[in-house]
Amino acid sequence: MLEQRPANIALLGNGSSAGLHDPAYDFNDAAIPYGVAYWTRLAEVAMPC
Repeated sequence: MLEQRPANIALLGNGSSAGLHDPAYDFNDAAIPYGVAYWTRLAEVAMPC
């Protein structure tokens, strides 16, 4: 896919938790505002009014 269209992968840290597909994984709710702020700003920059 990346050979045909530009793309990006963004990883948002979750602190010192087990990996995403590990049964011991514990989502850090404190990360939510950072993720929302990132995607909001990205949309603002990519699609200005």
